[in-house]
Amino acid sequence: MKFTFNEFWWKADVQFPAWSDFTGGGTTELTFAPEGRDEASMSAEEVALTIWVQDNHEKQKPELLNAVLEAYPDFRRQYFEDYDIKENEEELPAITSVEGLTKVIALEEINVHQISKDGVPYVGYQFSCSWDEEHGLGVLMHDKRVIEVGGADKAFLLWIAERDRDS
Repeated sequence: MKFTFNEFWWKADVQFPAWSDFTGGGTTELTFAPEGRDEASMSAEEVALTIWVQDNHEKQKPELLNAVLEAYPDFRRQYFEDYDIKENEEELPAITSVEGLTKVIALEEINVHQISKDGVPYVGYQFSCSWDEEHGLGVLMHDKRVIEVGGADKAFLLWIAERDRDS
């Protein structure tokens, strides 16, 4: 991975074949330290956190998608409280499998937090989604454990990862 600093954080374009069904086969941005870090060059320990993601994102995917599938009925219900179900059924269909999620979410960014627990980084996956174009979908994980599912901010807010690490 080749990281560049873009005035706010370190980024690299990555292509993870395991996520191609959620990226259309294209690249995804991998962001290191999306919050709370200066522009100093990445240390060897920090690079190691991003390499962990490169090596382990596939094992996170099933847990992540199962958590989103479990939360999807609530997202759908909330959406339909604001919009007519009959007019919007195609935009937000009933989904019963993780494969069906490709109809309503697309991976946009993977956030690797600068903190870790037991040598494993906190990783946030950020998606665009059919039910909230403004706020998107975010999932924060530590290893194979899903910490939170919600708006895209769940993927990049450092304090959520710190709270989990310190608990």
